[in-house]
Formats: sequence, C-alpha cells, structure tokens
Amino acid sequence: MKNILYIIIILVSLTQGLFSQNSISGKIIDENNNGIFFSTIAMYQKDTKKLSKTASSDENGDFTINSINPGKYYLEISMLGYKKEVIDNLEFPKDDNKSFDVTMKVDAQVLSTVEIKAKKPLLEQQSDRLIVNVADNITGINENLMDVMKKVPGVIVAGGKISLAGSSNLTILINGKTTKYMDVESLLKDMPGDNIKKVEIIHQPGAEFDAAGTGAIINIILKKNSLFGTSGMAKFGIGKGEFWKYNTGLTMSHYEGSVNINGGLGYRNGIYTEAITVDRFVKDDQYTQKSESEYGSKSYRANLSVDWNISEKHRVGFQSRYVNYNSNNATDNITDIIYGSDELHNLKIKTENTEKGYWKLGSINPYYTFEIDTFGQKLELDLDYIQFGSNGKNILTPTELTTNTHFPKLRYDKPGLTKITVGKIDYSYPVSKELKFQLGGKYSLADLDNDFQSKYSQDDNIWLVNTAQSNHFLFKETIKAAYSKLSFNNSIWSATLGLRYEDSNSNGMSIGVDTTLNRRIKKFFPSASIGREIIKGLMGTFSYSYRLDRPRYSTLNPFRYSLDSYTSQRGNPKLRAEFTHSMKFSLSYQKQPFFNVEYKISNDPMVEVIEQNDESGEAFKSTVNLKNKNNLNISLFFPLSFIPKVSGYGGVIANHVRYDSPYLNEVFNEAKWDYTTFINMNIPLPYDIETELSGWYTTGGLQGLISSESMYGVSFGISKKFLNKKAKVSFGIDNIFNKFYTGIVDYSNIDLTLKSRWDAPVANLQFSYKFGNQHIKSQKHRNAASEELRRAGKS
Repeated sequence: MKNILYIIIILVSLTQGLFSQNSISGKIIDENNNGIFFSTIAMYQKDTKKLSKTASSDENGDFTINSINPGKYYLEISMLGYKKEVIDNLEFPKDDNKSFDVTMKVDAQVLSTVEIKAKKPLLEQQSDRLIVNVADNITGINENLMDVMKKVPGVIVAGGKISLAGSSNLTILINGKTTKYMDVESLLKDMPGDNIKKVEIIHQPGAEFDAAGTGAIINIILKKNSLFGTSGMAKFGIGKGEFWKYNTGLTMSHYEGSVNINGGLGYRNGIYTEAITVDRFVKDDQYTQKSESEYGSKSYRANLSVDWNISEKHRVGFQSRYVNYNSNNATDNITDIIYGSDELHNLKIKTENTEKGYWKLGSINPYYTFEIDTFGQKLELDLDYIQFGSNGKNILTPTELTTNTHFPKLRYDKPGLTKITVGKIDYSYPVSKELKFQLGGKYSLADLDNDFQSKYSQDDNIWLVNTAQSNHFLFKETIKAAYSKLSFNNSIWSATLGLRYEDSNSNGMSIGVDTTLNRRIKKFFPSASIGREIIKGLMGTFSYSYRLDRPRYSTLNPFRYSLDSYTSQRGNPKLRAEFTHSMKFSLSYQKQPFFNVEYKISNDPMVEVIEQNDESGEAFKSTVNLKNKNNLNISLFFPLSFIPKVSGYGGVIANHVRYDSPYLNEVFNEAKWDYTTFINMNIPLPYDIETELSGWYTTGGLQGLISSESMYGVSFGISKKFLNKKAKVSFGIDNIFNKFYTGIVDYSNIDLTLKSRWDAPVANLQFSYKFGNQHIKSQKHRNAASEELRRAGKS
C-alpha cells in the first residue's frame, strides 16, 4: 500500500512538471481602443523559434493561451491590415497568469492593397455563365430587384417587363430555386435590391439545371451573413414619380461558434401609373382605346435562415420566406368607335375597372450537406416547399357616354392556391485535380387550384354567375429528373459533357367546361462545352444545349377575362411544349466578357399574339404555337477602365429573329434585325462620393406578331457614406430621359398600334445604417491560425 502511494506521488509530480498549467491572457485593440477580433497570436520557443501554441482573439479582442510548458518564449500578434506586434522575453513559470494589452497600428499600404484586391470586378466571364457582381459595384439606388436588373448588361426593363438581348423568354431563379407558377413581376418588385450579392446569366445551362426554359437563365444569388457576432442594417427610402412611394426594412444576423442566423423584415407602399393607347381598324371602322391605370400596392415581407455546422463534415440548415402583398388598382378605359359606313351611330364607351387583390407566399427550405473528404467529394440534400395563395376581385362598370346608357356590370372573382414540393440530391466526386464528376436527381410536384368566377349584375346587390365564362381549373404536374456531368479543367483546356433525363406528367382539368388535359414528356437533354486558351489571357469556348419550354398553367387555362368592353385575355388549352437547340461561341479576355455569338433553332415556339373578331369588334390576347423560330445573337462587351478614374462597362448587341409558320389561314414569314447598345459607368468624386450613370438604346425588335419601335432610357445615382462608413445616403433618378414603348401588328385582319407609357422619371432617396459588429467572419473560426499550423507541420 505504501509503495502504491509513493508511485502516485511520483506520477503526480511528473504530471505537474510535464503538463504545467501556465497561462497568459490579453486584449488586442486598435488605436481607437476598439477590440480587434480574429487577430492571430502565435507563441514561439525562444531558442528554436519553433511554433508552440496559437490562439485567436474573440469579438472583443480578448485572448487566452493555456497549458504552457516551462521555458522561454516570444509572441507574434498579426492581423490583415495591421502592422505585426511582438512581445519578447517571456519565461514560464515566472510569467504565469500575466496579462497584456497590445495596441496594433494600421498598415495603410497593406490595407490599401487588400481593399483593391478584395473588390471583385463587375463582370466575370466563366465557361458557362456571366456573373455580375452587383453588391460590390452598383452605387446607385437599388430599391428592389427590378432596379438591380436594369444594370445587368443587355437587360432592358420597360414597363415592368424584363428582356435580355431582344428576348423576353427568360427563366428567373432565386438562389437556384424556381419562380415558376408565381407572380414573378411582383416578386421582383418586392425583393430588396441591397439583399442581392450577384446575378448569374446562363445562356447554355448544364445538365445540373432543369431543362425547362429555352431562353437564358437569370439566377439571382442573395447575400449570406459574412459578419461575426451580432450585426444588422436599417434602411428607409422614399420615392416620387407621379405619386409618392415608401419602403423600409430591417435585417439582422448573428454568428457565433457553429451557428449562423439571418433574419429580416420589410415594408413597401407605393402607387405606380401606366397609360396604354390602342388604335386598331376593324374593316372600315376605327377603334381608339385609351386606358389610364393606377396600381397601388402594400407589401410586408419576412425571412429567416439558420446554418448549423454540426461538425467539420456535416452541415444542416433551413431558409424560410414570407411575403404578404395587397393591391388596390383602378383603370379607366375609354373606347371611341368611329364607324366608317355609319358615322351617326358612333360610340364612346367608358369602362371603370376596379381591382382589389392579395397574394401570400410562404416557403421553407431545409437542407443537409455532407463534406465527405477534404478533396471536394460532397453530398447535398435539398427540400423545398412553397405555398402561393392569391385572391382578387375585379368589377367592370361600362357606360355609353353619348347616351349615358349603363351596361350590365361584370365581376371576376379569382381565388387560387399553388403548392410546390421539390426534393433534390446532388453528389460531386473529384476524380483528379482536373476532372470532376457530378450526379444528381430531382422530384417535383406542383399542385394548383384556380377557381375563376365570372359574374354580371344589373343591380349592385345581385350578382349572377356566368357559367359559360366561369372555370374551376385544377392542374397537377410531376417531374422526375436525373443527370450526370463530367467537367475537365486545366490551365489551357476546359470541357463539360452532361446528360439530363426528365419525365414530366401534367394533368389539367377544367371543371366548369368538363375538359381534361394530359401531357407526358419523356426525353433526354444533352449539353456540352469545350474551351481553350488561345493566347495568354484570351479564352475561346463553344457550347451546346437542348432544352424545352413547357406552357404555364395560366396559359393552358381556357378562361376568358375581359379587360374592358372590347378587349379580353384568353387561355389556350391546345398549347404544346417548345423545344430548342442552342449553340454559342464566346471569347473572354482575362475572365472578362468580350465577344459572343449564339444561334437558336426552336420548334413550336410559344408566342403571345393578338387576334381580332371582325364581327363583334373584339380583340383578345392569347398564346399560340408557331411552327419555327430561328434566332441569331451577336454581342460585344468592353470595359471602361481605359477612362481615368472610371469603372464600368459598355456593350453592343445585334439580334436577328425569323418566324416561319402558318397562322390565321396565312403564312407568317417575318424577320427583323434589332440593335441594342448600353453603358454603365461608376465615377468617384472627392470626399468619397460615388456616382453612377447608365443608359441604353434599342432599335426595337420582333416578338411574335408584334414589331416594336426604338426605345431608350438614362438613369443617374449618387451616394455618400459617413459615420465611419456605417451610414449611407443615396439619391437616384430612374429614366431621366426616356422613350416609351410602341408596338405595331399588321398581319391578316389585324391592323393595330399600341403605345404604352409608365411612371417615369422616378426619383428615389434612401438612407441606411449598419450597426453591430461589421468584421468579416473567418470561414472556420477555430482555424484562425491555420497558416501557422501548416508551416509548423501540425495540420
């Protein structure tokens, strides 16, 4: 027993000598006595200069180093943008529990270099997409996503409609998630512009993307929390066009340890105006229709996302979003009818169209990521559930003004509910440093219920259902997909080869008219690209993709919705899917877009048309399939860096479209060239004031039967940061100078000219303030000294 006691005493003595609990602590501060977080504290042995211990300061600048063995040491404290500090002549156990306050001085030269390198270029050309880094480069007013889109090269936003390189057939994604079946225009107006990190324009989507959409994909990437601790931003904006507009928002984030939380609230209130004039001839009679509209809206939004790094390899989280949108719209339409053969019976009809409506969007997106190894092998699981509910009511009150004759009122009730469930699995395996293999699958279910009720009344209190025009439409679509993709990339060559298979099955049933639509599409969609560095910095890439465009459910719904007494909108249950072969050659210089040529061949293209009934005088808008469409697009980009102190880009796009199809008992064989030029420049002024000037001009193009005339727009923005760059005031004027839209249809029995004028110019003033910790977080907090550990052979 006594021997055992001696052994225990000896072991304790040895343990105390070998694993001493010596420690030191301290605080790292800047010249303003603010704590510096994530600075690296490295402890070296005095004699051998071998790294012994490392630590990093927390959000307050505090640090502690424990379990220091007896001996002589020195400390090196370093932080990007600051001069290195050294604490020498440390000896333990003599300096045990000693505390240090270390003041670090800014290294102006290093900090300036870091800031220049950290700012991403506005445009980045990758092998399969053009990236627009709007967060770092756009200085003007960005009230919402629609404002941001105006500054993307080649994108034109006119009257709330988006087109790119002469095409309006675009697929909009948000963080890679579909916006199909939703009110995309309202979503773009509601999403705050300062939440956008970058915009990706993908002309030749690879196999990992859905095959749907024959035009370019615009993928909007939202910002994620990149700050340590608790931080946030509050903003308030006010605008004035024809009416006042307001918006306000609050975003907050918290990052600590392995958990990252983001959240935000917002409110927007505004009135937008639009005026449309349509002049058309029905045989010898002339119809002139003028509409003045005021669109009032209020929206509330909220979002919350959580990331949790369970371990080095496993991460789970979710993103959620809620939007509540209310509208109160009023349109006055006056139709003048001049009868060529009977002028005594000319008519002037006024139709008052009042609309109240709302929609609510709720979504939840849980996900899981498994980082299988450190070489890039990864497994990702993703689940999305979206519910989009809407309801609206229109009341049309037509009156013949000459005789003051009142016609029966019309009313449309439009309740609808859309549920979308999507599950995805993606696997990545780097075969080698240059070769990567991807495999994945997807299942989606869209379930839509739209109960359109058409009613009429001679008395304000009694509404009778018009069963011939009412329609309860149920639509369900399932898509099963699988893909594989092989990617190769080295210093000279890059290539991809992908194959996607989709099996889609859609069923639409119109209860009111007893009609059932069944569509099944089972098809392979190949894609490929090959690129090579021609000379130093100059890269050439050729790519190909095969895609389809399925009809939207709203275009399949065989309803008739009157806009006024003589114009309406109708669905087309006979629509077929559109298939497109697309080829593109591009040149980029030092990863900047330079020159692109793209050619597309589309079968059964879906186009929006206007048809006319000569007997009743009514015109209606619908969507139909034409037979063939060919599209050639040539674009040239150039940077503005050759102008001293100016950054930005300019460009020219030439677009040629040709249709060849029988339509309305004739042959629609039309072709047209259109040209678009655009420029966006950022000009810094003294006192850290930044300005932005952008403009575009297009000669007009051909969209189906409609040939548009030339248009242009010029916008200006100015901003200034103050209060240690935490506060920002921005002022901008959108469309200071502009020309509105004019479209002409001259085909078969249709002779029509349409002119549209919207709210412009619009001035916006916005104030924002950032609060809390504004330091960027480390990618992995506990590895703040990873470089020192690597050099010491400990990682």
